[in-house]
Amino acid sequence: MKIIKNIPIVLAFVIIALISVAKITPKACDPAVHVHTIDMIDTQIDSVLKLTAGATGASAAISLLPDDQCTPIAQQFAELGKYFLIVLSALYLEKYLVTMLGYVSFGAIIPIASLVLCAGIIAKKTKAKIFAAKLVIVAFAVYFAIPLGILASEKVYSNYADSIEQTIGIADEISIQDEDTSSVEKFISWIGDAAGTIVDYVTGLLSRFIEAIAVMIVTSCLIPILVVVAIVWLIKILFKIDLSFGDTKEKTAGQE
Repeated sequence: MKIIKNIPIVLAFVIIALISVAKITPKACDPAVHVHTIDMIDTQIDSVLKLTAGATGASAAISLLPDDQCTPIAQQFAELGKYFLIVLSALYLEKYLVTMLGYVSFGAIIPIASLVLCAGIIAKKTKAKIFAAKLVIVAFAVYFAIPLGILASEKVYSNYADSIEQTIGIADEISIQDEDTSSVEKFISWIGDAAGTIVDYVTGLLSRFIEAIAVMIVTSCLIPILVVVAIVWLIKILFKIDLSFGDTKEKTAGQE
């Protein structure tokens, strides 16, 4: 009789699992739901692409300077590309995961949690019910991991956005499209008006690009990773909590 009484509850959770797969999952994976997060990632991607182009242009321009006094600096600019590639790869991965994790959370974990809960209700296993509740928490933690990471990184990035834009602007101004003498002379003249010596100027510009890379690595890689690590740590703590007393009570009651 008790099993019959539990049938409506079990059917309700089966329906919840089906709704999660058929209705919630498509919405959770819809880019329109993550407009702010995706816009923020696109903004950072655009900045990285501009910085990459700027570093390449600056390297080409500096390599044309006479006396080869700035050649090592030009080589350093050329080396920056691999760091920008790392940041760019991380940003595209985050952009992909924003929508992909919706499938994981609501297309897989929530239905599994519902089925585990149904099994726990039918078998009268408290541990199964607790495990199902933990899976639901994991599902929401997984789904919000990337948006929370991007939200945290946005706060840091906004403090350095103006500095990054200035660096991009300076790189655009010094880029040389050809190698004729007049262009080189204009470039040297422009630097002479902007700073004391050519070496000091290009060294300072390199420092600005290194600072921009540091900001992009922190905001695009480290902060999202730290948020994910924090969530994983909380999940591990959650699953280490011993809540087996419910089954113990059931066994004691059965023995009596």
